[in-house]
Amino acid sequence: MKKIFTLLAIFCFITSCEDVIELDLNNASPRLVIDAVLELNEDGSTTATVLLTRSSAFYQEEIVYVDDATIIVTNEAGTNFVFDLIEFGLYENLNMSIQDGESYTLTIIDGSDTYTATQDFKSTVPFTRVEQNALTGIGDFTEITGFFNDPGNEENFYLFEYMDEFNTEIDTGDDTFSNGNESITVYFMEDLPVGTEITLSIKGIDRRCFTFYDTLFQQTDGGGSPFDTQPATARGNIINTTNPEKFPFGYFRVSERFEIKYTVVDDE
Repeated sequence: MKKIFTLLAIFCFITSCEDVIELDLNNASPRLVIDAVLELNEDGSTTATVLLTRSSAFYQEEIVYVDDATIIVTNEAGTNFVFDLIEFGLYENLNMSIQDGESYTLTIIDGSDTYTATQDFKSTVPFTRVEQNALTGIGDFTEITGFFNDPGNEENFYLFEYMDEFNTEIDTGDDTFSNGNESITVYFMEDLPVGTEITLSIKGIDRRCFTFYDTLFQQTDGGGSPFDTQPATARGNIINTTNPEKFPFGYFRVSERFEIKYTVVDDE
């Protein structure tokens, strides 16, 4: 797995011998990495998950999951929802019902450290259609475009996700140049067979979340979850109330989510 870390030693003088030299890369204490998501789905159900891992040294390839944390989300009425560990590092609550216009507070207790964040719900709009085009001359690529109508007279930010059986791609968007008009999100997929089932999703986010994810995408190649690589320089909206200097990596997002499904056809 690709690792994104600050390079503490970028040059090493090579002598006439051929010894293998390991650079001293990122020996700082591990940080908690948090991917916390509350999503209001189109059918009215709520998806509530938190993935916890730890940052690791440059030469360490395995993911370090955190399985012994306490995670609580509190709504505006003061009701606490406790999250249960369901698999390595992944916590879930099946009883939440998030609402448009409300804010939610995340609390994570990890050993002697307590992390918190408060986030407002961000609404969005559904996709209206999906179109497919073949790209010739540059290999076997298929262009998949999702269309949606951006609301006018307001600032909107989006988190998009493309998924098929073998691929996951994530992207962000805003309405700087399309406010109040039809807008698109586009994916260029290689070797996409006829009959492939695709799911496109659109999620509402705020400006700070947009900036956070945009920073992550500049560090990675955009494929898979942005938390597959550790967000070394991206500061999210979660703070460490016990030790502010030991801030975590990651983000707490509360979004409305719509999806649309599409099956690849033979467009020759």
